Amino acid sequence: MMRLKLDSIALSFDDKVIFRDLNLQVKPAEIVCVQTGVLDGGSSLLKLAAGLLPPDSGNVVVDGLAMRDMAEQARFGATCMGFEAGGLLSIFTNYNNIAFPLLYHTDMSKKAIAQRIEPLANALNVQELLQLEPHQLNDVQTRVMNLLRAMVFRPKLVLLDEVQSGMSYDMRENMLNVLLAEQQEHGYSVLMTTTVGDRTDFADRTLAISGGKLEPIQ
Repeated sequence: MMRLKLDSIALSFDDKVIFRDLNLQVKPAEIVCVQTGVLDGGSSLLKLAAGLLPPDSGNVVVDGLAMRDMAEQARFGATCMGFEAGGLLSIFTNYNNIAFPLLYHTDMSKKAIAQRIEPLANALNVQELLQLEPHQLNDVQTRVMNLLRAMVFRPKLVLLDEVQSGMSYDMRENMLNVLLAEQQEHGYSVLMTTTVGDRTDFADRTLAISGGKLEPIQ
């Protein structure tokens, strides 16, 4: 069974066509990178996969269940998205933004949640940012917090929107090492958008958005 299946997806905003007959299948534990350009629908692709954006037509299926038929609990357990910008609630500290999905959707204790968050925060070198608020972060730090939340939650499918953008070489290499180690240990699938200069050599497949569809990059 495929972890994610986008079947004949069509999406438009007013008179602008974003996708037409777009298809994608992602296997369990597979990593797929999608190289994107300016306003070509990369973020929309991830939002479709997360159930945050309904298609005009076609089906979004996770583990054999159509997204439109999933209850809220099942949808949150299936996917977690790391946004390119925003995605953190201003009323919470960064730590509570990361802990909130586990507090709300699982029966984990606060101690157990802390024991899951702290090692990953240390590995990403962002421990000192946890007690700050989202407005105190720059764009790169915000993306790292979104990534940390996704890895802490351990869904079936992690969706990352240009997470590498703006990072120094050392920060990017460390982030990818942490992500790949976690992905291999817990077996979730990853669908990641990338841009010019980003690494994609770790992916099982690399695709590009072209003419409202996805095409393989050789």
